Amino acid sequence: MLKIDFKDFYDFDKNKYEENVLEIHDKVETLKDQTDQFLGWMEYTTKSNNEIAKAIQIGIEFQKYETLVVVGIGGSFLGTKSFYEIFKDRLSKPKTKLIFLGNNISGHYLKSILKKLENQDFAVNIISKSGGTLEPAIAFRLVKNLLYKKYGIEAKDRIIVTTDSSKGNLRKMAIDEGYQILTIPENIGGRYSLFTTVSLLPLSAAGIDAYEIIEGFIAAKKLFDKRSLDNPAYKYAIARRIAYQKDKSIEIFTAYDPSFSDYLEWLKQLFGESEGKEGKGIYPMSVINTRDLHSLGQLIQEGKKDHFETIIWAEENNEIVFEQLDIDFDGLNDLAGIDIDVINKKAMEGTRIAHKNGDIKNILIEIENITPFSLAYLSYFFMKACTMSCYLLKINPFNQPGVEEYKKEIKKLLDNL
Repeated sequence: MLKIDFKDFYDFDKNKYEENVLEIHDKVETLKDQTDQFLGWMEYTTKSNNEIAKAIQIGIEFQKYETLVVVGIGGSFLGTKSFYEIFKDRLSKPKTKLIFLGNNISGHYLKSILKKLENQDFAVNIISKSGGTLEPAIAFRLVKNLLYKKYGIEAKDRIIVTTDSSKGNLRKMAIDEGYQILTIPENIGGRYSLFTTVSLLPLSAAGIDAYEIIEGFIAAKKLFDKRSLDNPAYKYAIARRIAYQKDKSIEIFTAYDPSFSDYLEWLKQLFGESEGKEGKGIYPMSVINTRDLHSLGQLIQEGKKDHFETIIWAEENNEIVFEQLDIDFDGLNDLAGIDIDVINKKAMEGTRIAHKNGDIKNILIEIENITPFSLAYLSYFFMKACTMSCYLLKINPFNQPGVEEYKKEIKKLLDNL
């Protein structure tokens, strides 16, 4: 299902990390059921069957609407959007279109989306533990107002609130106004909420098989929860630790399909917000090739050698080819009849060789195909690897004190308006 290739990376002896890694593994296993440790994502999807079934059922019911507006920021939308962007054009029968709001405060963006919604049959899923985060709170006010203008009292049935299980102003508002409520467990942070109600409702509405996602999660747990140095997630975490010790301060996540752009954004949040603390951490950036070979390729190949690369490759056969021309004006007749996906893979392999020759260390992670199962499998791999990476750095993977700092300064300025 998943192959990870370190042949173009540093030689390393994973056994040197055995005591540390296994000690961290045991600690995580001991703490994962405690509500104050934010490790609930490891078990929630297999233990919260009723809430998950409710979320999927509501999602299926919402397929009757043309559009579902997902209001959230950070992990409340990035994981969902990453799956949606990959599968929306791969579905044989797409259902509800997803639109994402609440992830910025651009007046132009908000105005343009609201204008489009005036002519669409839509519902809203607001996702926030507190309800007070600036960006989604503003967006929800605006879209809720439009919803009531269009549908009157019927608007109440078009709003689903995903929020804290017991507290918060959003929960109180939802109860007071009679909206349906789904819960976000207290021991799961936003960037680790991919396999919860946060994503499973909107993805179900879009026609993506949520139960296949859950099956991928369960299958991944069997491998990536193993207490072993042969656990690929732990080997990847060790490799990242070695790169960091060799002053590689940037990790470039690379994919060769533009539909993976938002998936790489989710990875950037997962690793950046989890690891970047106390003056530590590897800076995550992303490129989509072959597009970015013609913009950032020069810098990656011959710039400052402070980076390494993690390549994500998924096998696919779209059966698209081009024909031979009578006049070979572009010099590509030799490639006529060859599947475009084969050419794309050769581009990946050739770039990888060039990077190796330029002393750019890289890791190749391959999945067999692009399905909800395989993407869920890959995602749990990264979540477990990120957790281990942080603990190897002696960093708490689940807090974000720096985020609170800029929120505080923004609030000071807004209070003076």
